[in-house]
Amino acid sequence: MKPFNHDSGGYAFLGLLVATVWAIPLAVFLHRDAHGNAMELPRCGEARSLDQVRAALEEQGGRTILGLHSAAEIGGGRNTDIRRCAATAVTADRNVTIGFLIGWHDRRNGIPFWTGDGL
Repeated sequence: MKPFNHDSGGYAFLGLLVATVWAIPLAVFLHRDAHGNAMELPRCGEARSLDQVRAALEEQGGRTILGLHSAAEIGGGRNTDIRRCAATAVTADRNVTIGFLIGWHDRRNGIPFWTGDGL
């Protein structure tokens, strides 16, 4: 009968090597959205975008924003790093059209930023 080989260091190295070979394609796969496309900026009319813009407007202007509607991308083009958007902000005393931008703060990690006009 052969004795059992206690070379666990070799097996650990082999396991790490196999894990590394599988981790690279997995990281590329996970960096894509559910449809397999590369990361994409949020759209102008998405709830996440409108929530960010509403919070910023309320913080800047000290007014309560009752609603944001008719959000649309303006000045479209092939630039996938910036979205130029316009929306109508409703306050207690007026409706005003505002402009805002959505861009990449950190494209690699999928973190966008929002910036734009105040009231």
